[in-house]
Amino acid sequence: VIHGDGTDANVLVMSGLDATESFIATTGDNETNIVSCLLAKHLMNRNNRDLQAGHGKTIALVNKEDYLVLASTIGLDIALNAKISAANEILKFIRRNELLSVAHLHGVDAEVVELKAGPGSEIAHKPLKKLASYFRQHNILIGGVEQNGVWKVAVGSTQVQPHNRVVAVCSSHQLKKVRQLFN
Repeated sequence: VIHGDGTDANVLVMSGLDATESFIATTGDNETNIVSCLLAKHLMNRNNRDLQAGHGKTIALVNKEDYLVLASTIGLDIALNAKISAANEILKFIRRNELLSVAHLHGVDAEVVELKAGPGSEIAHKPLKKLASYFRQHNILIGGVEQNGVWKVAVGSTQVQPHNRVVAVCSSHQLKKVRQLFN
């Protein structure tokens, strides 16, 4: 915990930023959180050369929803919004019997969902390319499939097996169609 101006490089360095793997800004001011994370990211990148190992992550609390896209565009690793996080948790609770996880994409009418394929599901035991017209018709994108504990990018030849976990993106009103594929 830093007590000082997070937008002051000297304060960040004196607080031991060089020895940290992540920096989280949660002041009540959006701009301060964003600027201090950018400064921290710069300082961590300059001082730590092992960022490939997962070091140098920044997280900013951003209450102004218009800033969320900006924050990720300019280099913050994570921009958290309390209202959107709460809404996503509520969606997970409401849909818990059908989905492993769900997140609404802010600014677009879309959901990112993680599902588990049922034994007799429509999607199981066939290459995804055989369902391509269905995916196009219903605006569904299968992004990744977890098989034997390893996540892989989904391609046309990918076959989803029962109990595989899958990440899909769909418009919010097509969520029912996605669930039908997996049940």
